[in-house]
Amino acid sequence: MKRVLVVEPHPQVLTALADLVEDEPGCELVGAVATVSEAISLASDVRPDVVLIDTDTTNWRSNQFGHRLGEILPATLLVLLSAATEPHKECPESSAKTLPTSILKTAAPEFLRSLSA
Repeated sequence: MKRVLVVEPHPQVLTALADLVEDEPGCELVGAVATVSEAISLASDVRPDVVLIDTDTTNWRSNQFGHRLGEILPATLLVLLSAATEPHKECPESSAKTLPTSILKTAAPEFLRSLSA
């Protein structure tokens, strides 16, 4: 079972993503928060395998966020969500000081199914 933490500043989108995670067999929603600071506070307690984070979330790219989350969860996969048509231009590769980062290039339900495969 993959433990998933969702970070999304828009309440309706946060609820929709949380619902998708809860409905996906093999995935367990361990938290749904709106801010990076909430994610950092929650991360050590819930120990997610995957963090889904919207690129609109304030300071998601901050080295402080990546470094702190990396200290707490060194094996966690950080997956950036974007509604951009060209997310690779908005989400450049992370530096070596941050967690491994993936840019979700598929629909969220398909991605969640791949976690439990």
